[in-house]
Amino acid sequence: MTAITRSDAPRRTSPPTPGVLFEGTSWDDYEAMLRIVGDRPIRVTYDRGSMELMAPLWKHGGVSYLLGRIIDVLTEEWDIPVEAADPVTFKREDLAKGVEPDKCYYFGDHAAQVRGKDRLTMGVDPPPDLVIEADITASSLDRLGIYAALGIREVWRFADQSLQFLHLQGDRSFQARATSLHFPGLPLALIFQALVQAEGSDKTAWVRSFRADVRALPPPPPRDHLEG
Repeated sequence: MTAITRSDAPRRTSPPTPGVLFEGTSWDDYEAMLRIVGDRPIRVTYDRGSMELMAPLWKHGGVSYLLGRIIDVLTEEWDIPVEAADPVTFKREDLAKGVEPDKCYYFGDHAAQVRGKDRLTMGVDPPPDLVIEADITASSLDRLGIYAALGIREVWRFADQSLQFLHLQGDRSFQARATSLHFPGLPLALIFQALVQAEGSDKTAWVRSFRADVRALPPPPPRDHLEG
């Protein structure tokens, strides 16, 4: 199973209100908008002349927060070096693409390469190994296509009460998988179950319960094949 959806989740009768989309914008326009937005909680996405501004919803932050706590537990229990950022802008002028994921992570050698840096340059520094996309509000742009073009190898995507582990393929497309790329042996079902259990739960007790579930899993294999 490569996607899990709650059977009791309410179905959308109409799409959520999208962000504001500007067509025919230049790279300079995009850079100027990033400066205007600054540190405010507004996400700016750019793809070859199209620029979208979107303000995340409260629930949007809730899902990304929970998945972030899950990754914290996984890296601690499996002793995986990690560097994280939230929020951050990843952009490449040569590709005319820019995006701001909900959360992003570097693991292993890549974590060591970016540790201590205040600013990253895509095309020079490595792209993040994993990003989280909590698509509570639908985007008008192909954000997965932007992630693929930037070389991001794994996306955890939550949309329409459904969770997917997406792995980057050689043809720059994403394919859904039942286990995580960067946490080998981690089943999609366990993470989805944890998200369901988090609803209405004290988050400290919830993290403690999830940590026990992780400790019950077989030890992950060496990560050497993931580096590079």
